Amino acid sequence: MNRFLAYLAFVLNILLFMLAKQTFAQPLFFEDNTDLIAKTAMMRYQRMNQPNDSRAGLNIDIVYTRFEWDVDPSVRYISGNVLHHFKAIENLESILLELNDNMVIDSVIFRNRQVECNFVSNHEFVINLEVLVEAGRMDSVRIYYQGEPIQNSGFGSFEIKEHNGVPAMWTLSEPFGAKDWWPGKNDLTDKIDSIDVYIRCPLPYNGVSHGLLQSVIEEGDKKVTHFRHRYPIASYLVAFAVSNYVIFPQQAILGHDTLPIINYVYPEDSAFIAEVSANTPEMIQLFDTLFAPYPFKNELYGHAQFGRNGGGMEHQTVSFMASWAHDIRAHELAHSWFGNMITLSTWHDIWINEGFATYANGLSFENMGDGYWWPIWKNVTLNAILSAPDGSVYVADTTSISRIFDSRLSYHKGAYVLHMLRWLMGDQAFFSALRNYLNDPELKYRFATFEDVKTHFEKISETNLDSFFDQWYYGEGYPVYGIDILKIVQTDELLITINQEQTHSSVAFFDIPVEIKLYGGEQEKSFLCRPTFSGEQFRFPAPNFHIDSAKFDPDKWVIAKLSYISLKVDEPQLDKLTIFPIPAIDKVVLFIPDKRLEHICVFDVTGHEVFSANIDIFNQEYEIVTENFLPGVYFCKVKTDKEVFYARFIISK
Repeated sequence: MNRFLAYLAFVLNILLFMLAKQTFAQPLFFEDNTDLIAKTAMMRYQRMNQPNDSRAGLNIDIVYTRFEWDVDPSVRYISGNVLHHFKAIENLESILLELNDNMVIDSVIFRNRQVECNFVSNHEFVINLEVLVEAGRMDSVRIYYQGEPIQNSGFGSFEIKEHNGVPAMWTLSEPFGAKDWWPGKNDLTDKIDSIDVYIRCPLPYNGVSHGLLQSVIEEGDKKVTHFRHRYPIASYLVAFAVSNYVIFPQQAILGHDTLPIINYVYPEDSAFIAEVSANTPEMIQLFDTLFAPYPFKNELYGHAQFGRNGGGMEHQTVSFMASWAHDIRAHELAHSWFGNMITLSTWHDIWINEGFATYANGLSFENMGDGYWWPIWKNVTLNAILSAPDGSVYVADTTSISRIFDSRLSYHKGAYVLHMLRWLMGDQAFFSALRNYLNDPELKYRFATFEDVKTHFEKISETNLDSFFDQWYYGEGYPVYGIDILKIVQTDELLITINQEQTHSSVAFFDIPVEIKLYGGEQEKSFLCRPTFSGEQFRFPAPNFHIDSAKFDPDKWVIAKLSYISLKVDEPQLDKLTIFPIPAIDKVVLFIPDKRLEHICVFDVTGHEVFSANIDIFNQEYEIVTENFLPGVYFCKVKTDKEVFYARFIISK
């Protein structure tokens, strides 16, 4: 009877809240907490006790795990057992798993008998099965253990802390912290296909974990809460939390279905959180439409509060939240698609998780609140990226937690790489590629590589994106543009010269379209240029209005700085530089009257320099031998003592 009453009380708590609480749409306020999100991630596991190329469990595929934990949120301690059902990948007589050696393994049960296990490093132990398990066979092993998980600075993988004088306990295992508090695999090669979680804690408290609540049972002065999750889950996403939570529900209407949203929050914060998180259903509806159906729609989504003044963590179906700002909730929710359903296969490509989730947050500002905060999000994100001249989105050194979770590179720049892809591809192709990626049966609920993502963008755009990703994903830095705009009165043309410098030597030239917008009174007109080398010139018909100002990249599509933009109405410089014959065969002759020539460069259409010379002549012709030039179009840059002139010529054989 006690068991039934406890469960009934739990359900009534939710129903009463639904009847009493009427939520209204709240105004959308802008905050950029990306640094906080990244900082929280870095603090989760700052001391690494293992290499990240884990050897554990490579000979087994874990298909089901049952977690049974006994905890008290006022005591930094955990005891219990973990039952792994596995499929042997090869013939095996032992299994290597991970658990830090400060924890005590009481016993290991295999086929109803105790077997030997020994630590072989400070974070690995081997289980000797004492019999041969043939490849392809299903079997199981149960590990009884206990101990005080190691304590790291900041938000470690296993923490307790008081709020309003009440203890709280939570776990945060990304990227390598699961082994701090439970025995298993701790890698990016194998998701557990499904789990059950049993949390035993003192009666005043409520436990929360993944999936659907199955039961709440009283056992004397203890309470056992059972959660069932029937979707694949990566080890770093396994989590639980315990405190004196109150529960308030929401729901999202997704097509013809209703998705429950269950929130576990501290009593003293419940009214505030219910108010500020009122738009969570709208977020889920947006991402469900933009990306793909919510990945865990047969269960639920929810939040569990932990700590204070932190970020969040995207634990599957129940994001752990230390802050409730719009952007943090949007970011963690977006991980349901990017990180949870499809998980990165190596920490080198943290972009697959964090870059996508950060851009999804930007999309929430674009599509919610009438889009008012969208340009502000772009400006703030760009300013963060441009605050330093180096750094790639790709993580070369995965031994550095601070580099994996670098907010400027993995989050901000990663998000803007996606924004530039959208610029190149157009909205329809970009979002189609995202949907195809998320619905790929080879990737869904599994792991993805950078190449998997790239392939989907290439397939939809029908474009080889090697150059784009070499520059923006693997390359460092960004372009700095100087724009010269000359209106040629005689021909009623515009001559736009795009000059580019790079902030880092890893990229010779950033090949990306740039937009120039001209304004005059109430009128405006855009001009799209895609330079392939610095100094390239573009001719357009002049707009039919007086030009009084110009703007570079007005809609903020490109990671770039603007050094200057000049607007002149004058005789064109090309008329002052004579080049002949055109077409040329074995030589071209240059002449600029009354000028001292100091330097000449010739580029082919790819921007490759094919000729360069320092000279010192005044009011004289200069001859360039072109007999070894391939046929085609070439561009000439001539520097005098006061000006720079440009010309185009053709070689014909």
